[in-house]
Amino acid sequence: MQLSGSQFGQISMNPAVLKVSRKQQKEETRQRLIDAAAGALASGRSFDTLSLREVAKLAGIAPTSFYRHFHDMERLGLAMIEEQGESLLELMHRVREQASGGTSLIRASVETLFDHIGDNQGISRMILQESMARESAFREAAHGLLVTLSADLAEFLVWDAKERGVPVAYPRLASNATVAILFTTGIALFNTPAEHRQAHIEATIIQLRMLMRGAEAMAPSK
Repeated sequence: MQLSGSQFGQISMNPAVLKVSRKQQKEETRQRLIDAAAGALASGRSFDTLSLREVAKLAGIAPTSFYRHFHDMERLGLAMIEEQGESLLELMHRVREQASGGTSLIRASVETLFDHIGDNQGISRMILQESMARESAFREAAHGLLVTLSADLAEFLVWDAKERGVPVAYPRLASNATVAILFTTGIALFNTPAEHRQAHIEATIIQLRMLMRGAEAMAPSK
């Protein structure tokens, strides 16, 4: 069926279609700002050295347009941490599902997380630095992210131990130590020569296996 000019105009100017288009455009611009800031951080800079004007320029928008997406730079930083947290949780859940097929869960987790940290150096470094920094909104958000990852892992450790029919003690302490080791080692790999990278990965896998064996060995016998 061929549309008349007036009919085509009615469809092209459909308010619902325009609303979706504007919303999508806004989300894409918002993501460009996040990606621009993360890219700037990848060079080793700290978040507080970034300016609103610089991030806007890197994202390809006017500085005044920044405020359509974030109230200020602090809100941008918090959004970056929140997005990274969601991404990490989704990633780890996917790894656990895949590892159920017989792949070593610890090895798969280490290698996958290190690759992710390497691909997101700026925000990964920011999370670790801010989690140990002075009191701030960033510190609270970064620390909260690590706590969430640890709690999620502890819950999985309890479930996994039950599935395998083995005891486990102090799952939260074990998960806290695991998350700390993964982040600090993963970020340390940024400056590790390529020829030494695999040795650090293998050492981390051994550390985590020792941690898990210790948690199982310390469980009270029935």
